Amino acid sequence: MRFSTIFSASAIAGAALGADHLVVVGNGSLKFEPDTITAAEGDTVTFKFWPKNHSVAQGAFAKPCEPMDNGFWSGYIPSSQGAAADTYMIEVKNKSTPIWFYCTQGQHCAGGMVGVINQAATGNKTIDAYKNASTAFAKAGVEPKSAAGTGGMIMANGTSMSNSSSSGNSNKTGAASTIQVSGLTFAGFLGVFAYNLL
Repeated sequence: MRFSTIFSASAIAGAALGADHLVVVGNGSLKFEPDTITAAEGDTVTFKFWPKNHSVAQGAFAKPCEPMDNGFWSGYIPSSQGAAADTYMIEVKNKSTPIWFYCTQGQHCAGGMVGVINQAATGNKTIDAYKNASTAFAKAGVEPKSAAGTGGMIMANGTSMSNSSSSGNSNKTGAASTIQVSGLTFAGFLGVFAYNLL
C-alpha cells in the first residue's frame, strides 16, 4: 500500500512537468527552427544559440522587431563554433495567447528571423504575416532595455541562473513567465524531484 501511495505521488509530480520544446537559433541561417511552436500551459521552450551572436526577445504582432513591455529577452548569446554553452528557457503560462519573438541582432529581424509560440488556429495573425511585417522594418531590431525583462533564464552547462533584472515575476500577457531557478535536482526514484526557487 505504501508503494502505491509513493507511485501515485510520483506520477502526479511527473505529470506536472510540461514538455520542453527546443528551438535552434541561427544554425547556419537567420532563422528560428522551428519558427512555429505549439505548446501547452506549463511547457517550456528552450532556445539553443549557434554562431555568431543571436538573441531572442518577445515582441507584439503589431510591432515586429520591437520589444514588448515587460517581455522576455535573452540578451546576446555568442558562439564562435557550434552551439553556445548557454541556452535560454521560458515557460508557457497561457496557451491561448500567442507569444511572438524575434532576434534583436542587427538586421536579423528585418531578414525574417522571427517566430511564434501558439499561433492562433484561425485569423490573419500568422507567422507569415509577422515575417512579412518584419521584413518591412527598415532599421535594426530594437533591444529591450535590460536582459530578460520578466522572461526566462539562462542555462549554462547544465547550471541554471536567472538573468531577470526586474522585480516582476510574470509577463503581463500571461503568455510566458520567469523561470527563476537557483538549483534543480532530479532524484532517480520514480520521477520524484526537488527544486529550489530563488
